[in-house]
Amino acid sequence: MALRRVILHAPVWLCVFGLWLFATSRFHPTWTIAVCATAILVSASALAVYLEALVLRPRLARRRLWPQYALSLLGAVAVLDLAAVLSIGAVYDWLWRPDPLRFGFWFNVLSDGFVIVLHLGVAALVTRSWRGERKAAAG
Repeated sequence: MALRRVILHAPVWLCVFGLWLFATSRFHPTWTIAVCATAILVSASALAVYLEALVLRPRLARRRLWPQYALSLLGAVAVLDLAAVLSIGAVYDWLWRPDPLRFGFWFNVLSDGFVIVLHLGVAALVTRSWRGERKAAAG
């Protein structure tokens, strides 16, 4: 996947951002916090998708180094998830206050991690179907 294709995906990620913002804005105390939190989580998801597609898959999965691939992907998701949760917490602290309605650190880690993994799964399904269509058209 070339950088040009990544840039062409920007409208898709903007749509993903809009959908998540629409779905979750009522769970945040202000519109600004909702936009920031959603942007952070969607950015972490996009980073995970492109890290997997541009680095991990070419270097590890194509060489069938499955344990290294799985551990690297898990580590990347964990780091991005932790960064997203801490960043969203910092946004709350800066723009609002420590949110009394927070569900707790570990709940946020699990729920945001789930969202990142969900985006990875959808991206894998979409790219697999695109590859299948290209192979069928070529063959």
